[in-house]
Amino acid sequence: MLFPTQQVLRRIKMKSLIAALIFILLIFGFPANRFAQDEEKAVRVETELVSINVGVIDGVGKPVAGLSQAQFVIYDNRIKQKIEHFSSASAGITYGIVYDMHPTTEQRTNAVLNGLREFTKGLQAADDHFFVGFNQRGSLTLEIVPDSDQLSRHLANPAKREPRSLYDALYLAAEKLRSQKNAKKTLLVITDAADHNSRRSFNEVREELRKFDVQVYAIILDEGSDRFTSYVDITKNAERSQPLSDATATDRAALSSITLRSGGATFPSSFEDQRNILRISQQIATEMKRQYTLSFYPSELPDGKWHSLSVGLRGVPDSGKFVLTYRQGYQAISGTKRP
Repeated sequence: MLFPTQQVLRRIKMKSLIAALIFILLIFGFPANRFAQDEEKAVRVETELVSINVGVIDGVGKPVAGLSQAQFVIYDNRIKQKIEHFSSASAGITYGIVYDMHPTTEQRTNAVLNGLREFTKGLQAADDHFFVGFNQRGSLTLEIVPDSDQLSRHLANPAKREPRSLYDALYLAAEKLRSQKNAKKTLLVITDAADHNSRRSFNEVREELRKFDVQVYAIILDEGSDRFTSYVDITKNAERSQPLSDATATDRAALSSITLRSGGATFPSSFEDQRNILRISQQIATEMKRQYTLSFYPSELPDGKWHSLSVGLRGVPDSGKFVLTYRQGYQAISGTKRP
């Protein structure tokens, strides 16, 4: 039989033992779960997040607004993915403008540069741009669009500057775009599509562009027949001549393949009118502004290989008439940890 004092002491000991057990569980039990969660979060941070800008155009060529995340589906190598992030808000865009002046005329250059300056004046505050103009003599890279006098005076300098050919200029612009802060990046190329002995090959340019999400749009200038005979070619010291393009169908097909693979497009321009350049540029900007941004963590282990992408719509009336534009794939990063 225990006396009252002994009963009190026994209760105190029991309570102390229970408290000690709870303390041990807190130290060695719950933290294990917490550490596991922290480890999972750390792995998730290291996982490659893939983002896609998707344009949706209706049957008459107008962007489709008001779609929700639930109405999109994404497939990575034919495997359905979970959309982690979705945005339909207009975000800032960086435009890398490349103007190929092989060949060119005073009229063409004025039309192109005037149209581009008007286009950049209408960009939103969150947008930015840079300009690369080049011919066989050299190049000029600026954060503004110059006028034709500035460009011709610079290119008349005997000190040649790289790039001086199309693929080199595209590679330079792609590298510059990769370092820009805006999530949406666009390469706008104005050219006849012919390359002239670039140090970079077509495959190198294509590989550089597929490393990140950049949409390429090309305005292919077509000389047509004899209408330039009376113009001054500013690349030939005021010598009157007809600037003939040596672009082939293969050249144009190669450039078109780059634009389509990136989710962009090719626009033919058969006459040098600044209103035409401005109209096409504004159309591109409108499409970019109204794109949807979808992001996902790939469900497959990263293998460093090229992954094909497919985006579709579900539960959207008349979506069979819609055209979706987006990049056709991405280069996976090898060695990334996964949970």
